[in-house]
Amino acid sequence: MWYNMLPLAALVGFVSGIPCEDARLKCAYRNGCGKALQNYLMGCSDVLRDIQSTHCPEICQHSLIALISTNEGKALMDCECKDSNCEEQKRGPEICRPEVTKIIESPVVSCRVAQWICNADAQCSTAFEYYRRNCKAMFHGKKCTPKCSNSISILRRQTKATHLKTCKCDGTEDYDCVAIQRNMNKLCFHNHHRYNVTKTKLPTNEEIPTVIVQNGSTSPRYQTSVALVWFMAVLLWTR
Repeated sequence: MWYNMLPLAALVGFVSGIPCEDARLKCAYRNGCGKALQNYLMGCSDVLRDIQSTHCPEICQHSLIALISTNEGKALMDCECKDSNCEEQKRGPEICRPEVTKIIESPVVSCRVAQWICNADAQCSTAFEYYRRNCKAMFHGKKCTPKCSNSISILRRQTKATHLKTCKCDGTEDYDCVAIQRNMNKLCFHNHHRYNVTKTKLPTNEEIPTVIVQNGSTSPRYQTSVALVWFMAVLLWTR
């Protein structure tokens, strides 16, 4: 079940050809990719159990996009199987290709997708957690504090946060996406010259755990558990 990876090598422009077991271990032990893989196993469980499925759930699409946004996830897409079961399971999520391709090729993605991509990267996830923690007053339309302004600056410098700068609210978020964007533009960007935004070194993951975004919201923080991913894989395989 570890090998339930969509063969999207051509789409992501990445070819690895390494054994699937090696690719799986590299991803699982990498904080960002490990979380993306865990989300993939849970979000795409229906598709993985039924390779004849004709529908790709939105949560599966998002988890796939987040997974292939990491280098380890890209390698996992084109890993080499050693048995027929692996090959069969790799073909299962092929139903998701049209939707995933359309989203990836779009110049602007939804804020939910942008958040998934950011949280699949350890550094971006940490920066996003600081932003979420330090900008609560801004979220409620009160003020943009120096800490919030600095957190936004740090987040915007992250490579995997590129889509967050231009993402669009699609109305499916479980938070007021439009209001937050409006408050940020009004309170932070228009008044950013009032604050002395300094470059701050991001803390280690041990100091501030990264977050996982599921269904467009931030879930409780926790470190990647390889044991949990293994449990999910075995559970899905035995069903």
